[in-house]
Amino acid sequence: MREFTVDLFDARTFEGFVEAFNVGFCREVGGEWHGRSWDAFHDYLSWPEEENYRLTLDGWHPCRALGAEQRRMLLAIFKDNPHVDVVLT
Repeated sequence: MREFTVDLFDARTFEGFVEAFNVGFCREVGGEWHGRSWDAFHDYLSWPEEENYRLTLDGWHPCRALGAEQRRMLLAIFKDNPHVDVVLT
């Protein structure tokens, strides 16, 4: 299973979260998320060629870059994509 890791330990703002996601995932699958649309974020989860893959968000628990509503939105998007094995550390 292919694995991607997004390092959130240094993400202190939403822009930092977007950059970390681009570095650890989007650029690896040939894209660049600009953070303006959660629909675009959702779409990126279908970009890898693999049917199933693992996405680890390293530093999710201590990360303060996202507000409560953004976290709920992200978790709902992950839940909507069962082909992604999401690991929150």
